[in-house]
Order: sequence, then C-alpha cells, then structure tokens
Amino acid sequence: MKSSHALLAFGAAICLATTCSLSAYASPLKNYDAGKVAIDAGINLPSSLKGDNYKFSKSNSTYLGATVGIGQKTALNYKWNNYKADEAKTRAQQFNIMYKVLPGISAYAGYLNADTSGDFGGKTKNSGQIGLQAAYDIPALFTVWGNVGYGNRNSGYEIGISKPILNNLEVNASYYNQTFDDAFGEDLDMKAKGVNLGLTLKF
Repeated sequence: MKSSHALLAFGAAICLATTCSLSAYASPLKNYDAGKVAIDAGINLPSSLKGDNYKFSKSNSTYLGATVGIGQKTALNYKWNNYKADEAKTRAQQFNIMYKVLPGISAYAGYLNADTSGDFGGKTKNSGQIGLQAAYDIPALFTVWGNVGYGNRNSGYEIGISKPILNNLEVNASYYNQTFDDAFGEDLDMKAKGVNLGLTLKF
C-alpha cells in the first residue's frame, strides 16, 4: 500500500511538471537565483498517527523550513517537523539539495533524521532520500504543487495549494502522508497523515 501511494503521488508530480507553462514554478521559492530565500512555518493537523497498526491520540504540532537559492538552478532546503501524540512523537529534520530540471519541476536528494520516542520505546533513524517536487501556477488564483520523496528508511508525499496574500507572503494548505520505517523497532513504523496549514515569507 505504501508503494502504491508513493507511485500515485509520483505520477501526479510528473503530470504537473509536464503540463506546466513557463510561468509555473516550484512552490514556495519562485527561482533558485543566489540570494533568494523562502521561510516556511505552520502547523500539522493530523488525521491519523499510528505506531505500526496502533492508532495514537492526535495532537496538533508544528513545522518550520527554509529554502535558499545558490544559483545555477540549485537551492538548499531544510525542514523540521514534529509529529506529536500523547503516547509518542517523532521529530524529523531533513536537509536537501534541490535542482530545477524544468521551470515547474525540481529533483532533490538529501538526508533525513527521525527521532522517535514514546510509551512503546523509540529509535533514532537516519535515511538518505531522493524526491521530486512539481508545481503549476494558475494565474490570478493559486499554485497547485506536489512533492514525493523516498528513502531507505522513510517515504511520503504532499499535495497542496499556495496563494499570495502580500507581495512577499503566501498562505499554504496541503495534505501529507509520511512513514518513518522501524521507528519503534524492527518492522514497527511511525505513520502520520493529515493537513498542513502555514505561511511562506519570501525575500
């Protein structure tokens, strides 16, 4: 099931990328020119948090991130997520190098650290990962975007929209589905899915 979800999201990202016009761009950063910066902050609204097949109580938590353009169609990306329940939590941080292969699509590779703790124990797991981000800009309305990533100890996807509310400020809403493999031990995964709501400040 995890593989089929990842393939579906990957297909959606490819579809977005191949239908993008020249005005399309990877949200939240419009371009990767040196000195361009986007800072993200928001909350996770989980619809489901599971340790293997045990469903935890849900608790809203936060995410933070930043993307910095370094030129030559390349950017550096950092993101921190806190998936929290009464019984357990997973704090995940990731570092990625992004490369814009088309105006509306970026490929990335990087590293993810997931620190899980809770009533059932927990593990710290490190994972390499690769991924794809695509976006389609609908003029005067919003940007539709998708992101899918896969690593040796994690996998996930996110599909969302972003809307400018000021010249340098966007509001974002997305659905996410994330799995951290062996977070509680052998074959005991941490699974989180739900809605992200946040803001992106661009410089």
